[in-house]
Amino acid sequence: MKWLEPLSPILGWNGGDEFKATRMSTVCGDIQTATDWAMNLPALMAGTEKGTFTRPRRFDPRKIDWNDRRSAVCFVDSDGDNVDFAEGSFFRGNEGKSYWGNPDRGKIPFGWSCCFAHLSQLCPEAIEYAAATRTANDWFVELGGGYYYPDLFGMDRTNRWELLATHARRTWEWMKKSNTHIIGFDVAKFDSPDALKAYAVIAGQTDALLAILVFQYYPYEGGGGKTFWVKDRNGIDVPVISARYSLWEHANERARAGTPAKISREIRQTVQQTPPAELPRYDWAIAHAWSWFRNAPGTNEDVENMPQEDAGVHGGQRGYAPVLWCAGRLPDNIRMIGPEELAWRIRMQHNPSQTRKLMQDWRD
Repeated sequence: MKWLEPLSPILGWNGGDEFKATRMSTVCGDIQTATDWAMNLPALMAGTEKGTFTRPRRFDPRKIDWNDRRSAVCFVDSDGDNVDFAEGSFFRGNEGKSYWGNPDRGKIPFGWSCCFAHLSQLCPEAIEYAAATRTANDWFVELGGGYYYPDLFGMDRTNRWELLATHARRTWEWMKKSNTHIIGFDVAKFDSPDALKAYAVIAGQTDALLAILVFQYYPYEGGGGKTFWVKDRNGIDVPVISARYSLWEHANERARAGTPAKISREIRQTVQQTPPAELPRYDWAIAHAWSWFRNAPGTNEDVENMPQEDAGVHGGQRGYAPVLWCAGRLPDNIRMIGPEELAWRIRMQHNPSQTRKLMQDWRD
């Protein structure tokens, strides 16, 4: 890793412990791509520097009903930074039925984490397919511009923050080409001094970035929904919003993590216990892409857990379906919103005059 020129993309996957393997490349200023199962990349990437593709539409903030004062929660899936996943089984086939191919997709607003910055270069056909088959409730969140931990990035190099800034600028240019204006990151420690510095460096390379969504490597929900504020290159405030909840198998012993039934109760209780002066609440939940659950209506929060080995052949479901079960348990006073509406509403709470000006100048 030290031998590589910094900012090199790592093809394949090193195996072993995920955090250790990704940390090893991260501290040297390199980028994991998760491409050990990727097929036909030399052909699919040919000519992409000059190629074009359909840009998925953005959320129009001028259509927000600001009179709706209900609290809201946004669901976003994990692992969209995996090029293997996004190039194939995420969209189609038997495995795809858990994700983009779920027949119920579109029933609620949902944020799909993605690696469009890489797919723009490696497999733009995947972005074309996403744009052509999305519903009005499907929204995209760029996951990092590769897999690395921003708070640890380049620590073994003498110019770590310059390297992070360079990668953030490159990623932002690709994000604009795919019309993606929210970026998400997996961080080692969500509120460490290095994490706060990384957020500021990343936002400072962008213009019109709507938000940064962050989740901690372990536990995903460690940030508890805390929001930090940084500025883009034009001095505009950008929220850094940590995940408050995570849907994760056999994790009910953790606060704000576990089964769909558990998370639904946590969301309801959070809103109920929030002082009226601090309402409405706007939070987001990350849905672990690989966690299997069984559909089990009722009040028992543990019965949705199941053995993970061979769960698929025993009626288990993962991905989009468990999120629907969670959302279906929420009362009418808590609504589901997509990640872009989440960002706009949090911005309006923080700085109304600046947010109104941005909405007036908004262009798709």
